[in-house]
Amino acid sequence: MPVWRVASVNDEPQLSLVHWKILETQVGARHFAGQDVRDLTGRVSTPILEFDPALKRGTTQSGRVYQLVGPNGWSDNAQYLWERFCAVNNVTSYWDVTRDMFDGDTNDDSSRAD
Repeated sequence: MPVWRVASVNDEPQLSLVHWKILETQVGARHFAGQDVRDLTGRVSTPILEFDPALKRGTTQSGRVYQLVGPNGWSDNAQYLWERFCAVNNVTSYWDVTRDMFDGDTNDDSSRAD
């Protein structure tokens, strides 16, 4: 499965994700990971700076605004891209913090992967 660059924040200031999770790396950075609603390609955000769980909307370090759509979940495309992201960025461990970001009110079990 190929990996390619995404449009700049100026060209694509907002993005909606389905089949998403919020993952935290060993350095404390939290990222949105999921599928772009337009073409179901995997996406991983830059670190999250602000997040509103009521709106399921957050802003990342790049300035892009992510809208989380539907219940959280996971997909092969999102998992593949997250694994590539981890390899490229020396992520040695991470945690699924989706429940934490919603005060425990989600449809998915939190898990840890090393």
